[in-house]
Amino acid sequence: MLRVGAAVALSLGIVATATVIAPVVGLAWSPLPVAIVASIVTAIASWLRWTGRGVPGLGGSRTPAVWGALGAAFTGWVVVVALGIADPTHPSQLYDGLFHLNAVEFITQTGDASPLHMTMVTPGAATGTYPTLWHALVALVVPVSGGVVTATNTVTVAVIAVIWPLAMACLASVLFPARPSAAVWAPLVAFGFSVFPLGFLTWGVLYPNLLGNLLLPLLLSFIVRCFEPGDGRAGKALWILTAAATAAAVAAAHPSSLLAGVALSVPFVVWRALRLWPTGGTTRRVVLVASLLLGGGLLIAVWLAANVTTHEWLPNETMSQAFGEVAFLSPVGRTAGLLLGPLAAIGIWRVVKDRQWWILYSYGVSIAFYLASAWFPVLSLRSLAVGVWYDDTTRVGALLAMWGIPLAGLGAAVVVSWVGDRWRNGSRLLAGAISGLLVLGAATHIPAAVNDLSYMRNSSFAFTPDSQGLSSDEAALFEKIAGRLNSEDIVLGDPLTGAGLLFAYTGHRVVFPHVTGRYGADAELLARSFSEGGEVVCDAAGRLGVTFVLDFGDRQLFENHWTTFDGLHHLADSPLLSEVDRVGDAVLYEVTGCG
Repeated sequence: MLRVGAAVALSLGIVATATVIAPVVGLAWSPLPVAIVASIVTAIASWLRWTGRGVPGLGGSRTPAVWGALGAAFTGWVVVVALGIADPTHPSQLYDGLFHLNAVEFITQTGDASPLHMTMVTPGAATGTYPTLWHALVALVVPVSGGVVTATNTVTVAVIAVIWPLAMACLASVLFPARPSAAVWAPLVAFGFSVFPLGFLTWGVLYPNLLGNLLLPLLLSFIVRCFEPGDGRAGKALWILTAAATAAAVAAAHPSSLLAGVALSVPFVVWRALRLWPTGGTTRRVVLVASLLLGGGLLIAVWLAANVTTHEWLPNETMSQAFGEVAFLSPVGRTAGLLLGPLAAIGIWRVVKDRQWWILYSYGVSIAFYLASAWFPVLSLRSLAVGVWYDDTTRVGALLAMWGIPLAGLGAAVVVSWVGDRWRNGSRLLAGAISGLLVLGAATHIPAAVNDLSYMRNSSFAFTPDSQGLSSDEAALFEKIAGRLNSEDIVLGDPLTGAGLLFAYTGHRVVFPHVTGRYGADAELLARSFSEGGEVVCDAAGRLGVTFVLDFGDRQLFENHWTTFDGLHHLADSPLLSEVDRVGDAVLYEVTGCG
């Protein structure tokens, strides 16, 4: 099983490496640079295996049932996510979806997927730093999927259904080798955790964070596995390279996910260091202390530098509410199920019995983060702790899954084993009663899943004439005008109404591919004052090369949230414009009144 987990993580690490190397060697983004990097990695791994001779494999599952569980979880997530999206042509209707869909098109047009060259919202800049692994991966799928939206939804279903169950099973197998059935149950009980991954599709939308967090359990698995004895030098090198490649993939997906992985692994690293202390001489102890101090100082420095506190999301829960959500593993105000939390509590009991204290400390780190985000009232200290996640409780709440779900999987393994023993010993009435309670407990998680799916279908992926972002009429207008516009045309429109998605749908350039960015003084003038007309507006439009304008009405992603684009509404009577085409209330105008 760890072989498959390593293959997934290494594959994404290869893609991440290729995004950086491709522009350096003059290659456009395509499967070719990925294949080149993959061949190099394969050669290195083969050499290590050949020189290591006795190197053990990356490991497999001692429980064949785990493959059945993974198959069931894969099928379940495909069905759940596909039901939520409803149709592969439905775009995300959330604020960040605008950026992420257009960023994929930006990569396909520029042929550059480097995280150092994402300049879509800073036109004219030579560099622009943004994690692009998600967008690069989707861009590889676009040519065979029919478009950016379809490719995005296809990759969304694939990464959730493949990576999340596998990652949970791998982490449970590494944490609890004496209870191999924990790896069977971990990917199954994960369906009871509402905030992640589905919560990242109903909030944000957080595609890069989704990919980074999906990989987190694999990173934690490989970090733990690096310290296992008996691998030899070459075997140890393979594990270290696997962990490093996974870390690179996590960072390329989203740096905050990597910081989360580092923070959650600190108790394990300290525990390993303390185990070496009694048997070490003076030199080893000095090295251990120096390494821990250096590592801790570096982590603090990076943590402070990566803080992106906005104070936009403030704590909104009482201390007892936040603790209750942790206990039931139902954070961020989700409907609480009654099975996952008790199973995790049983898993904690088993961990205490086995004296695996570092696991509890690591879980305590994620709990502390969540309490700080959801409840802690001292904002300066709160932001110091969770500012790397924009103080966003949803992003932080997802971290509870990293240890909570494997613990719940362990708890399920303990309970199922106990029930099986009672059944075999003749206490079948008791075993049946406990089994019935487990089924009822699992059923209490259905309302949360129904709520998530309902929100996805009716809001975050709704695609009707009344959708909050891009409506079906507006997308139909995109299709109608795609052939009318030429490569020199530049289109103006309020991105909050979905007009900016013309770029993702047709490849035609827009002034505002996202809500925020540095588009220049002329763009800002048009956004605020285009409807007023006049020579100043015409001059700004001429300098930018604006030839068409989209008016999608007043419905926006966030009603009354911004006034930045007020000048791009109520354009029907503008003397600068002539109507060219429309579908419903969605209208395309041509700039004809600027001489």
